[in-house]
Parts: sequence; structure tokens; C-alpha cells
Amino acid sequence: MSILKGNVRLAIDIMAVLNNFRSQQELRKDEDDLNKKPVWIWYPGDFEIFHHLLLNTRREERHHYWPAFWRLDDCYHNVRFRKQVHCDNSEEMTVYAHGIGHVMVDGRKLPFGNPVTLTPGEHEIIISIARTDGLPCVYVDGDQSASDSTWEANNFSFDWLPAGCNELYLNKEDDPNLFAFHYEEIKPVSIETRVDGILYDYGQETFAALSFEQLQSPNEILLFYGESIEEALDTEHSILIDSVPAGSDAYRCPPRAFRYVFIQGAETELFKLTAWYEFLPFDQKGSFTCSNEMVNRIWNTAEYTFHLNSREFFLDGIKRDRWVWSGDAYQSYLINNYLYFDTDITKRTIIALRGKDPIVKHINTILDYSFYWIMSIEAYYQATKDMDFITFIYPRMKSMMDYCISLADADGFIRGREGDWVFIDWAEIDKTGAVSAEQMLFAESLKATWACGERLGLGEERYMKRYDELKEKIITSFWDEERGAYIDSSESGKRNVTRHANIFALLWGYADKEQRESIIANVMLNDAVPQISTPYFKFYELEVMCNIGHLAYVTDQIEQYWGGMLQLGATTFWEEYNPEVTDLERYGMYGDRYGKSLCHAWGASPIYLLGRYYLGVYSTSAGYDTFVVEPQLGGLEWIKGTVPLNKGTVSVELSKQTLQIVTNQAGGTVRIHGREYPLTKDIPFELSLN
Repeated sequence: MSILKGNVRLAIDIMAVLNNFRSQQELRKDEDDLNKKPVWIWYPGDFEIFHHLLLNTRREERHHYWPAFWRLDDCYHNVRFRKQVHCDNSEEMTVYAHGIGHVMVDGRKLPFGNPVTLTPGEHEIIISIARTDGLPCVYVDGDQSASDSTWEANNFSFDWLPAGCNELYLNKEDDPNLFAFHYEEIKPVSIETRVDGILYDYGQETFAALSFEQLQSPNEILLFYGESIEEALDTEHSILIDSVPAGSDAYRCPPRAFRYVFIQGAETELFKLTAWYEFLPFDQKGSFTCSNEMVNRIWNTAEYTFHLNSREFFLDGIKRDRWVWSGDAYQSYLINNYLYFDTDITKRTIIALRGKDPIVKHINTILDYSFYWIMSIEAYYQATKDMDFITFIYPRMKSMMDYCISLADADGFIRGREGDWVFIDWAEIDKTGAVSAEQMLFAESLKATWACGERLGLGEERYMKRYDELKEKIITSFWDEERGAYIDSSESGKRNVTRHANIFALLWGYADKEQRESIIANVMLNDAVPQISTPYFKFYELEVMCNIGHLAYVTDQIEQYWGGMLQLGATTFWEEYNPEVTDLERYGMYGDRYGKSLCHAWGASPIYLLGRYYLGVYSTSAGYDTFVVEPQLGGLEWIKGTVPLNKGTVSVELSKQTLQIVTNQAGGTVRIHGREYPLTKDIPFELSLN
């Protein structure tokens, strides 16, 4: 009976969301162009889910595949599209499709690909399409009939929804089943002939497909890829390996992550080799330079690292997993806001991670990653004020939140169960029973779900009530007065203190003024508390240090930690870095000699830190309708850079003597030395600081 009530309630919520969306669509109709350019359309969310499926089955290690170890959802393979079209004049409409089916115009069935004349007046158009081996999608070439998000889609079970589309597929020749990457030839910086093969060095980490032409080798050619030279030459342990069949005239390898390629089985004169760099051309809107050349190198390397991992979705790393991990992606969304502000890849990643109902496991099987996914939706809204996306994603957000609530115990805490992975970080955290950091994430997710539901007028006060109760329980259960800090867990009896829960407590308000001061002294500034070794949690640690006014410390950490990788020859930032680990051991992880990713998206966090806290740009209302510029030098002599906003950019130059700011978006305020000044759109702001 409770399941039936839950399903009825979910159906009511979905209908409320759809009605809200349709009301917004009606309000915008007059703003639409009369002549629309068509795009390929599909069932909403299915493009992302389909390409997520493909991505999660591509991981390879030493000649074997390793598909993701969680449920992989697929697109719907039989869908319908419809639209009521009003034509003032006659127009010709042609439906193109990737799949089989028909178009029905005013009740008359017609084949795809044939022009149809729409006479002046009203027409009902319904397209039915099926495809068993991919994403069914259509392209309607016409004027008022042009395919776009004003069409509706249906999967034969739910209500009609606005069709999915994006600007990657604008031409009828496109195929949304193939991701729209760009390709550019890259050349090696050196080619070295060795006794047992040929070593190619491309100068920096890259992601490219090797293409062989004019092959004359009678033997099989073996390729050993390496992020490091050691990995490429250690043919017994190289993770990525390709083989070109004997007697081939030409051969194109799948795209791989590498800097070095070691080729065995042929000499250079027996083939022509071309490397094709595979990428998406993001518009880089953010920038940063300063008086410290090492910090400049770090920012540039972070940008390159992030670009390599920004593909169909935000990936964790480009060599080993090439999967989409929710905790990693949460940081990527924030970094993206200070570099590209590309909302499409953020939405693609959020949709892909969630998949479809029914929910059977936490996202990526990780408890905390379900919470980061929920929190990411509220963070996305705060950056963009995109109500269309909130309307679309909220039913999935709500069902994810309700799933998490259903797993909570009688005391209101959520614990890892069989098959769950309680991650938090690669660190010695006491993960017995209810873990304090997990409960804080749980609480923040409840608050985020309430906030999104409130905007949609759904009045989900139960989420906020549960948040208030859970927050109080967290404080009473995990705050250790004697240690002056939050402990990891109260169930093991260890009373273990690490940085992680205390960082969350400072970030999200789980400590009053006295507790904050205690955490800062007893944890953040206490070297006896184990240091964080991953860029993943350095992100949160250094954000807290910025918040409490220790920017000079952050500058030093950025220079030492990320600079330490550069001094070891890194061309992209790593998954984990411990300066005490040397030689070949520095590449190892997960029990594998070369298991560590040397190009990991979470290593790009200096972009966020330098934009948010040094250039000092942050939103004070959703969509940057109002924003603050509060620059700080952090021990540097001068800084200069640009930060993207939702509808523009702001450029900042700060030295010890002067501050200059210019923005092309209204709503800004400058805060400097305890005073505030209004920013005016397109009028430079200058202030002498002497």
C-alpha cells in the first residue's frame, strides 16, 4: 500500500512539474523566432544516457575490457514526437531519421525522407520511430515545423515531455549516435629508435587516435601507450596496448590517452603514422596570470588537464577509468564555472549520472556520490538560474532523495550497507557505522532538494524539516568537546579526528563561532592531524583556508603541491601526489604499477580557487543577477584575470597600488579593504590603494 501511495505521489509531482514547464513555455512563445533552425531531437535525457552507456563500456586494460561495475541504463528504443503546427503560409516539411518509422500528418501516415506540403492552417504532426541498436532521433526540416525543444516526446508510458536536443547537431547530415568530437593532427616532438622498437614522444599528455597508412610490415605491430616513459617502455605492465594485424594496408587505432607510444614489430620506413587529437572546442572565458611564474604554469597546466577531461561529460581521468564519477564531476562543475561556463556539458553530465528509475544503487555505488549529485543541481541553479533544467531534472532529483531517505536508519542517519562504498577520500577515515562527513552531505542534499522543490511550488517542507533534525543530530552526535573537533564516527569508540568532516563543518555551517575557532586551531592548523594527499580533497581544504583568511598559505600550498608535480615533469595534474613517494612508486595506485591517473580532472582545482578567492568573483543571487568582486593578492605582487559570469564576464587587475575592474554585466559590487563600491556595466572601475 505504501508503494502505491508513493507512486501516486510521484505521478502527482511529475504532473505539477510538467504543468509548471508548460506555463513557462507559453510565456516564451512570443519570444521565439518565427523562422527556426532545426536541430536533431530525441527523448529528453536519452542522448546523455545512451552516450554514458557507450562511455562506461570502453575502459580497457591490457587487452581486456572492464565495463563499469554499476547498472548501465539505455535510451528508449521506441519513441514518438508530436507538435501542433500553425502555418500562415504553405511550407514544405521533410522528416529525416536515424531509425525506422513514419510521420503522420493530420492522421495520414507518410514515409521519412519525402517532402510533405503543409497548407496554411493548423496541423497535427506525430512521428513514430524505433531503433534497436542506438538512439532513435529525428530532424524535421521546415519553417514552423522545424524540430527543436518545442516538440514533445513520449516513450509510450509517461506523459509527453519537451524533446531533448543540443547545438552539437544542427545539420541533417549529423548523427547524434556519434559524439561530435573535433580532430586535429598533432606531431611528436621526438622519435627514438631503440633495439626492440621505436619510441614516440608527443611532448605532453594527450588524447588521440593513431592512424597507420602505407603499411608494409609483414608482422603484427604492437603499440604500448604510456602517460610516463616508464609505462610505455615497460611492455609487460603497460595498461593500454594496441595491435595492428599483420599484412594490413591501413589501420586506425581507438583514441587513447598517452604522452609516449612505444612501437614494436616495424621500422619507421614501413609505415606512415599520424596522430589525431580528439577534443571538444570549448570557449575559454576565464584566465589568470600573476607575479609568480610557477603559479602561472600551474594555472595553464590545470586548464589543459581540465580540457582533456571535458568530453562527452566531465570524466575522472582520460587513461584508466574514463568514467563519470559524481564526486569528481561535482568539482568539475565548479571549475567549469570559472573557466568555460559551458552549461551544456554540466547538464549532460548531471543527466548521464542519474540514469533512469527505478533506483537500485547509489550513484557509482558510492554513498557520498549520490549526495554530490543532488547538491550539484542546486549549485547549477545558483550559477545559471536555469528553471527549464530544474523543471526537467526535479522528478529525478526527488526520487534520488527519497531513495536515500528510505535507506536511513531509525536514528535518521544513513550508513553504508552491503554493496555500498563509503568513500569520502583516499584517507584513513574511521568509516564505522554512521560517518559524520556522510551525514553532512546527506543534510546538504535534503536542503538542496527542498530549495528546488520550493522554486517549483511543490512545497516539500518535509525535506527541510528532516534537514533541521539531521543537522542537530550531527552536532550532538559527532562534536567532541574534549578534542575540539568533529570525529569521524561515534560507533567504533576510536574518536578519530581527520580533516574531512571538519572541513565540511566549516564550509556548510555545522560549527558556531567558538567551534569554528576550535576546528581551525585543532585541525586546520594542526600538523598532527594527517595531511590530505589527493587534489580531490585539497579542493575543499584550500577553499576553507581561503574562507578563514589564510590565502598566503593557499598560495604556498598551490606552489608546493601542484608545483611539485610540475617539477617532476608532469604536463597534466595527477589523481594523487605524495612528495615522499619517489621513483617508479609514484605512478602506482590500486595495487597496479601504473594504476595512478596522471591526468585527472580534480587536479584542476587551482582554476576555481584562483578565480573565486584571488580574483574574488562570486555570485550573491541566482544566475549572477548580483555578484561581488572581492580580490585578494594572497601574498602575490599582482594578479590579473577574467572570470565568466552567467551573462558576461568580469576582468580584474590588482596590485598593491591599484585595482582595476571592468564587466559587461550589470549587478556587480566591489569589496576591498572593508568598503563597498558599485560596479557599472561597461564602465571601468579604478581605485588607488595607496
